[in-house]
Parts: sequence; structure tokens; C-alpha cells
Amino acid sequence: MSDNKQGQSVVKFKPGDHLIRTGQAGTHLFIIKSGQLEVYKTDKQGQKLPLAIIGSGEYVGETAVLLDDNYSSSVVALTDVEAIQLSKKIIDAQLKQVPTWLVALTRGLIDRLRKSNEALRKHDLRDDGLENQLRAIETNTANKKASGS
Repeated sequence: MSDNKQGQSVVKFKPGDHLIRTGQAGTHLFIIKSGQLEVYKTDKQGQKLPLAIIGSGEYVGETAVLLDDNYSSSVVALTDVEAIQLSKKIIDAQLKQVPTWLVALTRGLIDRLRKSNEALRKHDLRDDGLENQLRAIETNTANKKASGS
């Protein structure tokens, strides 16, 4: 991990490493520089429910950080990942420079989106295309590891 500024650092993860776990305090947001990650929840039977594949230029952890909440899903590296890790403290400092109505609007939209996603998940909807993409990435990563690349 290398510190660029107080509250901001570049972090690296290997396949299988968790950036975020459900229920942990939302203390950091990660901006993905390279690699692929899986966002998932675990259902009542302990089965993993994939929610998204995240890649370069995308971010994770924003909902918990911006809404002052715990992380609502887990995020695991599927490949080698390099990310910029921003602390809640540095994000909150930046938000103090933004008009309060804009911060309130943004938080309201994020909360509305989170509630909509939760309502959809209650119906146990699965995305077969997403699950096929995950299998392909996992197979490719395993093949690279086996061949030593």
C-alpha cells in the first residue's frame, strides 16, 4: 500500500481477497484502477447471489460511505486488482465544500436506489448472464494461475 495523501492510498488485491464484507462499517470507497471484482450477497441458505462485476474505472463502497452505513454486500477480487482507497474522512472533508442541498439530493438518490435494489432482490431474481460471466472470469484466472502467468 502506498500513501499518496492522508486518507488516500493505492492498494492491491489477489483473486479471492475481499475488499468489503457485508455488515462491516463503511469506512472506505475503492476506485478500481485495474482488475475485476464480484459484488455479491449471501442468501438465507448461505448461497452466494452475484449482483455485479466491477472493473476499471468503477467504484465500490460508495453507498455505505455516503449514507454513513455498513456495507450492504461483499466485494471480492476475481483477478489481480489495483485500486485507489479513499477514507470516509477524506470524502466527508470534500463534501463540506459542496452545497448542502446537492449532498442531500445525492444521498437521497443513493438511498432510493438502494431500496429499489433491495426490493428486487427480495424476489430472488438471478442474472444468468452475470453468472456465466463470473464463471468465465474464474476459469480464465484459474488457467492463468495453473500456467504460471
